Amino acid sequence: MKKIIGFFISLCIIGCTTSKMEEKEVVLDQKQKPETEKIDSLSFFLDHYEKFFATNFNISECPGAAIVIVKDSTVIYKRGFGVKEIHTTDSVDVNTVFRIASLSKGVTSVLAGNLVDNNELQWGQSVNKSVKSFDLKDKAQAKRLKVNHLLSHTAGLYKYTNSKLIHKGLPLTSIISNFKRNGVVAKEGTDYEYQNAVFSVVEKVMENATEKSFEALLKERLFIPAGMENASSTFADIKQNTNVALPHKWNHYSKKYSLTNLHRNYYNVAAAGGINASISDMAEYLKVLLGYRPDIISKESLTEVFNPMICTSQKDTYVNLWDGVTDSYYAKGWRVLDYRDRTIIYHGGNVNQYKTQLMIDPENKIGVCVLFNGPNPFNGPVIPTFLNYYDFFADVSKR
Repeated sequence: MKKIIGFFISLCIIGCTTSKMEEKEVVLDQKQKPETEKIDSLSFFLDHYEKFFATNFNISECPGAAIVIVKDSTVIYKRGFGVKEIHTTDSVDVNTVFRIASLSKGVTSVLAGNLVDNNELQWGQSVNKSVKSFDLKDKAQAKRLKVNHLLSHTAGLYKYTNSKLIHKGLPLTSIISNFKRNGVVAKEGTDYEYQNAVFSVVEKVMENATEKSFEALLKERLFIPAGMENASSTFADIKQNTNVALPHKWNHYSKKYSLTNLHRNYYNVAAAGGINASISDMAEYLKVLLGYRPDIISKESLTEVFNPMICTSQKDTYVNLWDGVTDSYYAKGWRVLDYRDRTIIYHGGNVNQYKTQLMIDPENKIGVCVLFNGPNPFNGPVIPTFLNYYDFFADVSKR
């Protein structure tokens, strides 16, 4: 009991310097009213997590951020923090667009699930047969590679194969034609090595299967039906948008942030890291991930997207350092964590100075997404702390 009281006091102290909120949305589902105790527990959790987030965001001095929390099918918290551009008063709001970086991989896998539902794609579909220009030095392995292997980083190539070509701005077709020069380090399906260029070969598999561009598929199958009004997948889209959280870099010597340029890197591999979205868009996306949009992706396909493909527990992966994580895996565009006797679905992202985090807890039907427009030490603990707070207050509510 003393430990609980002490923890509660520490939570109160954490929040004492919280600044006034700019925008906040707290909504409880009126169709399915939870019991009074659960409403109080949830509100209790939200109040204290907000204090934690706001205080640490202010301490970090990161220019801007946005966060959304979805419980069941309802947005229970949504807010923008800070500014879009340093040295201005142009505040981040819930419709401000960020680059979501490698959270794009999960979006791509959900799109793949939609194509599977419509019999336009198969998880075990041959990559080589779908994309004739794709090959490897090991031609036998190239012929054996499946869509599953692309989405799970188990194609057998060395880590970040052809990332230099991404940074050079080569189009995806040119990057794909270069794979014939690459050797393999393991048989397909046996080793996890994180990829961007290899992952994005799935774009061409999808395009050839549907005779539609990857950009069009994202809009027609996910963004429009889900109500992700600000979401897009091109450099032109984010440049033309007037409500964008601009990227900032951190100088380790001056200990200051400065504005940097939006760049084209990774829009040439949009499936891996080229999607733009606001926190309001991510709210609707969380509902998809929590299984409340079977019109977009069926329960069966969503289960398959989250199905672990390869164990990553022995890899040098930051999630293995989280308190409570006993094992980690990679599924299709998602990390799957064994966390305190339940399964957590997670991914992080980093591109063009943007930092992004997304987690869903399927057992408790809760999800959270956080977007930053600059690197900061707060980015790392934001999700593990969310889990710790949620578990603490859930435990208190049972007493």
